[in-house]
Order: sequence, then structure tokens, then C-alpha cells
Amino acid sequence: MTTTTSYGTWTSRVNTYSTSPDADVLDYINGGDDEWRTLLEETGALEQIQREYRTAIDAALPPGVSLCGNEFIGPWQPDEDEFDGYPVDEDGALDFAAMVEDIDLAQIIDQNEPLTLEDIGRDELKSTAMNPATTASGVMAKMGLKPFTYHPHPKSKRPQAIYLAGEVRAALAARPGRGKRTDLKDSE
Repeated sequence: MTTTTSYGTWTSRVNTYSTSPDADVLDYINGGDDEWRTLLEETGALEQIQREYRTAIDAALPPGVSLCGNEFIGPWQPDEDEFDGYPVDEDGALDFAAMVEDIDLAQIIDQNEPLTLEDIGRDELKSTAMNPATTASGVMAKMGLKPFTYHPHPKSKRPQAIYLAGEVRAALAARPGRGKRTDLKDSE
């Protein structure tokens, strides 16, 4: 069993103006309009963004080191070469700020942007139909893409399907283009 110790907190090692990565996400989205922020919170997309941000942070850390809550935890006595290749500060300690600085929070937020069928039809499919949500609904069904969640429509209060932008864009990019034969298999 390995004994662990604290390497410091998010505040002391990464961002002196923030208490946690979750607070960094909140600070970032607070620049958006109220309706968008409410949609992020009510659909669960905010928690998804915070979860993915934390996953990206953990992936940037050396093996055996993790962010637990707001504190970096790792081996009390690491092997001499255990952290080779990871940035260190002027005192020779792991430089957590340098490890996480290349994580693109804007991209994580963009990938988890909640989209309604109307948004997908109008913005992603560029539909000029009178009701772009109907077009988007057909395309989502044809691709087998399931909604992330359902959220009450602002006017009718009926549940409307909410999709995550990254999943929608990936599915749209993977579908065959016009004129492409999809009924033939490569025999190689």
C-alpha cells in the first residue's frame, strides 16, 4: 500500500484567484447570457463540463497523482524518476499550473453545449425549412443519436430533447456525404 500526501490545493498550485476547477468553469460561463447559463445548469450540461474538465486535469497529471476535491494528492515518497518528464517549479516540486495550462476549457464547454432540435436544425444542419426542429428530429433518429436529457420548453413547458453539441457534430461528420455509395463494402 502506498502512503499518500497532499501536494497543495488548486488555489495554492494553479490559480490563486479560484477555489477549484469547478469554480473556474463557473467563472468562465458567467460571461454568457442568463438564459444560456440557466440551460447549462438545468440540463446537467454544467456538471458534465465540470466532470470533463476534471478528467482532463487528471489525465495531465503524473500516474499516481490526482486532484481529489480541490487538493492534489500523490505518493508521499515517489521513486526518484517517477515524475521525469513532468514540469517542475524553481524549487523542484511538480508544477501543476504548467501541467494543466494547455487544457482548453473553451473546447470542453463547446463540446458540451446543450442544443435543442431547433438549434440543430437551424445552426448545425443549416436548414431553411419553416420548422427546422422537424428536420433535425428526422436526422437525429436516422443517425440513432439519443438525447442527453429532456428540458421543459420555455414557452409550452413540454419536454424538449436536449443534445450535446460535440456528439451531434461528431455524428454529422461521420455520416456519408451526398453521392457517396454506402451500400458497397471495400473488399480489401
